[in-house]
Amino acid sequence: MYSIPRLTGLTLDGDPSDWGDGGLRVELLSCLEGQLPPPEDLDARVRLAWDDRGLWVLLTVRDDVANESDSTDALWAGDSVELFLTDRRGSTNGVQVVLSPGVDPKHPEVRTQTMDHRAAASRKGPVEVSAARTRTEGGYVLEVLLPWSNLDRHPQTGDGVGFQIYVNDSDGGGVVHRLNWYPERESHANPQALQTLTLAERPSAPIIASATGRYERLRRVCVDVTALAELDGKTAEVQRGDQVLASARLAASDGRAKVELVLAMPARGQGAPLGLMLAVDGLVVAPLRLPDPDQLYARTLTTMGISFHPSLFTDSRLPECDFDDPLLADEVLGRYSLKVTYYDADYQEVTEAEEPGRYGAVVEVTPEHGRPFRRFRTLFRLPQPFGEFDWWKARLTGWVNLPKELGVDAATLDRQPQVLSTVLKWRLMDGLQRDPLMAPALVGLWEARDDPKHRGVADDAIAQDRQWWVGLKRKLYGTEACFPARLTCPTPLKGDPAPTLRDGKAQAAGVNPHGVEALDALLQEWAADTDEGFAVCAARHGVIFHHKPYGLRAGRPMSLRDKSWCASITKLLSATLIMMLVDQKLVDLDDPIDNYLPAFRGIPVETPVTVRHLYTHTAGTWDHWGDDLHDFEEIMASYYPHLEVGVRHSYNGAGYALGGKIIEAVTGEAVPLFFKRHLLGPLGCAHTDVTDTNGGSFSIAQDLARIGQMLLNKGSYGDLRFFGPKTLDKMLPQRLTSVLGPDTTVEWGIGTHWCDGEGLGKGTYAHGAASAATLRIDPVNDLVLVMARNRDGANFGKYHPRFIRAVADCLTR
Repeated sequence: MYSIPRLTGLTLDGDPSDWGDGGLRVELLSCLEGQLPPPEDLDARVRLAWDDRGLWVLLTVRDDVANESDSTDALWAGDSVELFLTDRRGSTNGVQVVLSPGVDPKHPEVRTQTMDHRAAASRKGPVEVSAARTRTEGGYVLEVLLPWSNLDRHPQTGDGVGFQIYVNDSDGGGVVHRLNWYPERESHANPQALQTLTLAERPSAPIIASATGRYERLRRVCVDVTALAELDGKTAEVQRGDQVLASARLAASDGRAKVELVLAMPARGQGAPLGLMLAVDGLVVAPLRLPDPDQLYARTLTTMGISFHPSLFTDSRLPECDFDDPLLADEVLGRYSLKVTYYDADYQEVTEAEEPGRYGAVVEVTPEHGRPFRRFRTLFRLPQPFGEFDWWKARLTGWVNLPKELGVDAATLDRQPQVLSTVLKWRLMDGLQRDPLMAPALVGLWEARDDPKHRGVADDAIAQDRQWWVGLKRKLYGTEACFPARLTCPTPLKGDPAPTLRDGKAQAAGVNPHGVEALDALLQEWAADTDEGFAVCAARHGVIFHHKPYGLRAGRPMSLRDKSWCASITKLLSATLIMMLVDQKLVDLDDPIDNYLPAFRGIPVETPVTVRHLYTHTAGTWDHWGDDLHDFEEIMASYYPHLEVGVRHSYNGAGYALGGKIIEAVTGEAVPLFFKRHLLGPLGCAHTDVTDTNGGSFSIAQDLARIGQMLLNKGSYGDLRFFGPKTLDKMLPQRLTSVLGPDTTVEWGIGTHWCDGEGLGKGTYAHGAASAATLRIDPVNDLVLVMARNRDGANFGKYHPRFIRAVADCLTR
């Protein structure tokens, strides 16, 4: 908690002279991505004050490279400042403002982007912000006023607000470094990651140092202290009350003063030590917050691998296993024991591998600390002894297309094929012994040796391995008895057929032919001004009125059959799958997930995770991972007591991966196969590959438009019914009061969010994509719009809003 003073007579002009020495001085920000950059690269100092008009922020930045975002929708992706203001710390009722300072010659004026997170009762108008900037040698001064009207408040001395500031620095290459004040990330999603500012007459002491604590190898606490350069030689201490826990002298380093302090690791079960403070030269300058070590132990367990030595073997003796890092396992688990149960390809328990082929190992781990858990691994008994193959003489042949980011072109590979062949040969040899992914890939290919069929991603060797484990897990967990029937979906549609996509003229689609010509001209202009090819499909009333590729891909003209990365549009696709199960009453969105995933049963938690939590990013899961892990539910069950469920909306893909495990447990079909049988195949999406639930799909524009049309039809396509209109309504975004509480302003659906604006109808929805692929489903205008592409490419921000507007301009209403 910090006090900021009332200052009178401030003028918004970017000139700090009227501040005098006033304001709370934050002389040093933190960098959660690692060490602070040298001051000559990036340095920022902040002063804060208030008056009857609002909260005042005076920011002085030194930045050696000016590089601001071209996209007005993503100012944060370049040099920028983000400000968060809420009615109190821990509340989502507030605003977020991003300011691009206008120092980059390409963008000479201050630009602002606002995000409105206010509760409806606080919204008396649009988010307001005023800013002024002056250039300095090597940087800028930015003065900002955030009016109290944004919070619908008339604050008085003693009131408090929540606040956070980020200073984003992009020197190019897509990497953004961030300085921030509160030592925690994701303030837009985590209202606890805000400072509390108390409106006062006098300021708190200046912030002249920062401290970040971390647990090193789970054996000790290391506190990284960074202070102003003039504090070189002063003593830094970690204190708790009158007790000094660690101390050392600051030393000059990279234009600042730094030191590392070391404390003892907290005892298990005691949580993070409280009341720690950083003092410099005897003056307390900042609180020191440490994460919960028990949570860290559990988080570490989620990444600890177990391997068999080897997973490919040649005789009847089944291999043994251990953790990849037994010393780390001993730190996390204490003394542990492993029990392995082996199964043959027919799910029969065995004690030896009598025949070559597939085997599955279920590893039961009993730790000294924590509850028992399981891990699942695929093994392969090779058809002949491994040692009979002479690797020294082997030479791999074939063609590999390396990512261009590696800097190696195809012509160079053609001239020197032996280089990559040699490297891959020895990596393959090593992988046969150590890589747990090698066994499922090779055993699947071996099983397909007499299969003449072409196998796509839905039923290739990797997908078949996933399907095999789905079957074994349903036996182990008993879910095959709970959900015995194979899903029948889609079903015949009663009544008149729903619209299907068909080619037609502009008039039949209810669009202006001249508007379509203008759209085509814009897209040709865009293609000539970018380095990324794309394809567009636009349909109204089921009539495709524009379908065309643009630009180049891999040096040749883009075609309508070139598959593009759908990225997180995959989340919309997999959410469609779970809604089929909801429609058939096999799954309830508000059921706890242990109804479907027995690994989560019997674990005491404060708030159970529901299916809705998984699909609205409120389950406390993190990152994009887990789909390809057969034991992902076991991994997450070990972490279950530490999940912050229903606390915040935190975008991730792991929740969808767990949702995929529910689909598999209920239906007995692995996710790739389920996609093929129940969505892509029936819709005729022959050029779409989906391998996971949250980011692994590739498709063409017309296939995505078919899926969009089915959703536009509220769950039907032609004479097929995938789900009903009421189920589609449950899928659409809504304010998450039932999940995050009555004060939340977050609106999210099951794999959907609102995408209206730029001329499209209110209620337009879909899902975004890191690849910049675009899908819009506009019920007001009976419109489906798709742009398929692999990345944003040059000038995306310049043209994409114009593209959406041009489509909207085609419509006759």
